[in-house]
Amino acid sequence: MIRRIGARMAFPRWGVLPVLLLVVLMGHQTVVGGPIEMRIGGGEKMIERYSEYGYTAAILGDATQLATYDDVFPNAIGAESDLRRRIGREREKFQKAYARAQALGLEVCVGSDEVSLPIPIMERLNGQGKDLAARIDFDSEEFWNVYRAKYREVLKAYPRVAAVIIRTGENYSHPEKGYVGRTVVTGGKYDDAYFRKMARLIEETRKIVVDEFGRKLIWRTWDLGNDGFHANPKVYDRVLAGLPDRKGLIFAIKHTQTDFWRYNDFNPMIGRGGVDQIVEFQCAREYEGKGAFPNYMGPQFAEDMAKAASLGVKGVWIWDFGGGWGGPVLKSDRWVRLNIEAASQLALNPQASPRALAEAWAAKCFGPKSAAKVADMLMLSGECVRKSMYIGAFARRHQGWKPSLNLLRDDIIRGEILKNLYDGSKADLPEVFAEKDEALALAGRMRGLFEDSRGTIVAERGEQEYQESLSSLIYLENLTQVLDHYIKGMFLFYQWEETREAATATKARQELLAWREAWRRYQTDVPKLPGVATIYRSQNQTKNPTDGGSTHGAMAQLCEAALQTLDAAGSPAVGAPKPNN
Repeated sequence: MIRRIGARMAFPRWGVLPVLLLVVLMGHQTVVGGPIEMRIGGGEKMIERYSEYGYTAAILGDATQLATYDDVFPNAIGAESDLRRRIGREREKFQKAYARAQALGLEVCVGSDEVSLPIPIMERLNGQGKDLAARIDFDSEEFWNVYRAKYREVLKAYPRVAAVIIRTGENYSHPEKGYVGRTVVTGGKYDDAYFRKMARLIEETRKIVVDEFGRKLIWRTWDLGNDGFHANPKVYDRVLAGLPDRKGLIFAIKHTQTDFWRYNDFNPMIGRGGVDQIVEFQCAREYEGKGAFPNYMGPQFAEDMAKAASLGVKGVWIWDFGGGWGGPVLKSDRWVRLNIEAASQLALNPQASPRALAEAWAAKCFGPKSAAKVADMLMLSGECVRKSMYIGAFARRHQGWKPSLNLLRDDIIRGEILKNLYDGSKADLPEVFAEKDEALALAGRMRGLFEDSRGTIVAERGEQEYQESLSSLIYLENLTQVLDHYIKGMFLFYQWEETREAATATKARQELLAWREAWRRYQTDVPKLPGVATIYRSQNQTKNPTDGGSTHGAMAQLCEAALQTLDAAGSPAVGAPKPNN
């Protein structure tokens, strides 16, 4: 297999629900060069957006949280309980969206993490006590009766629901909201028990959704790491071999072999196994700023969507918003809309030019006269982000899961993993440093191209549109400077710890002092800019409850400690005052 390097590829290669945009073709074969016929969206606050983009269906609710379970355990969820009131609110919200979608001619999809059930229902099944989720018993017929009842209740109540979407590789059931759940895999072991449980879960769900109610079942292969259903052909093949009936069953697979990172092969499960498939893409990039600045994915989406179409997939699933656990929080979603626009157009024509799509979007957003130059800027953005936020020398050796160890994720910049990144790339430090120089140069070129268009943008779209968009480019440029000096300073520091060379200590100190000033400027000046997103923080832990990151040693603490060590070694640092961490 020829591997993906960053955002580019050489053929052949590829590699509770998240809030997303789904594009899927149900019951039709994609014609290479033709449109992907059915487009399903999710995550929009205004359902009218789906019609604007030409979608034909929308994901609007969570099946587990729409069910009362009264058919199996009447009044187990008390009428006056907080959970019952929450279910009522979910149903009311869903009903309004459901009716609006129907009025617009959109089909409706619901989804769920499985296995997931309300706490009162689990207590009826297994009694009260701790570790309710761990006590979900795949061999209990009483459990399966409850599981079937959930989908029967929801599909009876909402006859226009067209498809059910299931995720089993992660489970965020939120006990504080009244639910518990578990994944099929236990302890990361893809053993006989896993395959037996997965086969039954898929078949039990398919019998209800497809055979009994005539709807579509979309089963996400997604799970964590390099070794599971989503990324490992051996596991994928064995799961499929255990399915006696695939009628009405569609598998959803991310286009990357693991998560939505660069330095991932095209997922080798795509086109494999003779089953209907849809392919997932993400527009608000959770590891790359979430739309706080331009990060145009059109070139990669175009290559991968065309490849998927050539393999005969049924459709593509494009997450418009969603993924991750925190910021940056956007004031404007313009750069995410750019990716959504490109993805939706590529779903209609996988052979479309990503450059032409960028220019058409720029004309709409900034005016026709500035469109070409803005498109030039956008075509640089993906490489700028890749070179800034990843360590290419490390990532090439660690393709797949966490290719740069999540140095950045959501709105945090980690430190506890930096020594591992250094150890994995120290043989190529000139390349690492050149990569960061190139990122800075690209960020400067992007800003320059946009500033050159000021006159036409202001004339056609106004000063506010120009200034707020420019602010996001300044944000990117400042963040790139922080990362440049952070990586160079700390990698040189680690090198000095190994060599004790005075010249290396001097260079490390210079870079770390430059980092201190860049970090101060980023924290102080960038938030004052009009229309910018919230900024990145020096922190190791996300809000993910399973995140095992250290509470100490994030970027700022790491850099300041390195400066103190260098000072103590005999060459006092001078200049910039210490910022707040």
